Parts: sequence; C-alpha cells; structure tokens
Amino acid sequence: MPIDERPVTEWVAHIRPTVEAILQNLPKGMPILRAEQAMLPGIPEGERITHLIDHTLLRTEYTPADVDRVCEEGLKYGFASVCTNPIYVPQVVRRLQGSNTLPASIVGFLFGAEFPSIKVEQAKKLIEAGVREMDMVQAVGLLKAGRYAEVARDIQGVVDVCHRSGVLLKVILEVGLLEQDEKIAGALIAQHVGADYVKTCTGFTQGEATADDIRLLRSIVGNDMGVKAAGGIRSYEKAIELIRAGASRLGATQSVQIAEEARKIS
Repeated sequence: MPIDERPVTEWVAHIRPTVEAILQNLPKGMPILRAEQAMLPGIPEGERITHLIDHTLLRTEYTPADVDRVCEEGLKYGFASVCTNPIYVPQVVRRLQGSNTLPASIVGFLFGAEFPSIKVEQAKKLIEAGVREMDMVQAVGLLKAGRYAEVARDIQGVVDVCHRSGVLLKVILEVGLLEQDEKIAGALIAQHVGADYVKTCTGFTQGEATADDIRLLRSIVGNDMGVKAAGGIRSYEKAIELIRAGASRLGATQSVQIAEEARKIS
C-alpha cells in the first residue's frame, strides 16, 4: 500500500520513534497550562460555539478603528479571544479589560523564520503589554529539512516564557505546506516542548483547515493538548465539522457570521 494511504495510527507509529530519538537529549518544556475543552463531549449548542472562537484581525491594512470594532464584537458575542498584530495589543488589552474575552497576539508571524531569540523577546514584550494567549509560527523550513532539535528549541524558548507568566501558547504548523510525515513530526515536537495547542495554519498561505488534518492532529496529541483549526472557516456548518473532527478552538475572521448562524440554529 502506498505510504500516503497509511492509517493515521500507522503513520504516527512510523514517525514517532525518529522524532523522539532526536529529541531525547533535549529537556522537555514546562508543563502544559491547560487544554481548554480538548475533546468536547459532542457538538456544542449554538451559543457555546462562540466561546471556542479566536476573533482574528491580522491583515496589514486594518486600522485602530477596525481593532475597536473587533473588540466590541468580542465582548458582544463572548469570543474566547481577540487576536491582533502586536502593535494593537495595548488597545485590545484596554478594551477587553474585565471581560472573559482574552487579548491574544502572534509571534514569528508570518513565516516563523526569525531568530529564536527575537521570538523570545517578542513574547516577553507581548506579555508585558498584557497578552494572555499567543499563536506562534514554527520554523517551517527547518521542520521540512528534518532539523527537529532546532525546531524544538525555537518553540521551547517561547513556551517557557509564556508559561512562567501563565500565558497559553499555540504552535502554528502551516499544514498546507507540509507532507504527512512533517505534520506528524511538527505536532510531536510541539507536544514534547510543552505547547498548549497545535494549530493548522495562519490562513495566509496555501490550504485551509480540513477535518482530515484536525483528526490527524488530534490522533497525535491525544486529549492532553488543544487543537486549533484556522484558515477558511466562514460558516457555522464548517465550524461544527471541525469541532466534530476534534478541534477545541477555532480561529476566524468571519466570527460574527458564524455566531449569528449559531444563534439562529440554537
């Protein structure tokens, strides 16, 4: 049978020993903080789905007025977080103060190719500004080259900074750029170093979140981590499909549309 048709469990069993052998001399990351609703007991009611959404605003052209708007939407619908570019974090922190919607931002965006030390410093600055959750892009090129130890150290530096301050970290794999074995390796590395979530993609490269990728990631990390689906989630139907596949968080720009559809259904 061609390797691409192997069952997920066989794929993971095939790749895991190689990854673990390379990482065995590296210390594990700080403990995972929490995996919020890592496996939902069935499909959430319409109103509950909003609490799984990271309301996202990351395109270059968005203005402070746009940021104010998404913060108001975050508060109105009770989204899990509002995620913006770092320059807008102080504004988001002020607008969300006292609410259950958390300020979130990004590290290593868009390509994950910065020096690891720069990622660590950016994480520190974001925490100082009040961020409570971060989405970090892994070093995609190094992963594809099989340089797993470097990928692990890159992520671990940010994990440790985040967890010392009680901040949750999601690692973006960019699954649309990866082969099956690379997806597995990336998820195993993120788990090894203590990340809280693995995430499908930024939404700025090829590919969208698919149920198949969510099932794959969930099968790799089990129930101890969160799995975040992002990229191309534009409807309640799509959101539910991904939750059924094992997603415990959704990243979307069409969050309001999804929430309104959910209200009608519920």
